[in-house]
Amino acid sequence: MGRFSPQKNPLAWAQVAGLIGRALPQVRFLLVGDGPLRYELQEKLAQEGIANRTALTGLRRDVPRLLAAMDVFLLTSLWEGLPRVIPQAMAMGLPIVSARVDGIAEAVQDGETGYLFDPNDRNGMAQACEMLINDFELRQAMGKRGREQALKNYDLRQMVAQIHELYQHLLSNRR
Repeated sequence: MGRFSPQKNPLAWAQVAGLIGRALPQVRFLLVGDGPLRYELQEKLAQEGIANRTALTGLRRDVPRLLAAMDVFLLTSLWEGLPRVIPQAMAMGLPIVSARVDGIAEAVQDGETGYLFDPNDRNGMAQACEMLINDFELRQAMGKRGREQALKNYDLRQMVAQIHELYQHLLSNRR
């Protein structure tokens, strides 16, 4: 889910999905978004042999509905702050497989709520996805821990209250 741009690294996503698709021919893929790399991405999906098993939805607003259709969430971004989609996917109970970059590494607990890899480790990402796809209990356990963490750390009301508390603290120290 995101913009098909160099930062989001969708061509690497297609390579990882291709590895998964060759190992697990029953798997289907879902890509949500659009952007300047869309046509290159479509070509890469065809090269990887998974174009006919990949739904490209374009831009969508029904993120929870789309996340509910997934078993594993894969993100191959090269850099990020904290993408909104990570806490959203975790809140939906999805285990995360992602590049270990910036805010993602703060949100995803490697081995607990998902797996983190060097951005160039496409084989590692594919193997982690395959393991999660094949192991329902592991997928459920990681998803449950991720959901608990997301609801605890990324609840909007809690975040607003924490920001308010910080501002109050900073303002009281100015006097």
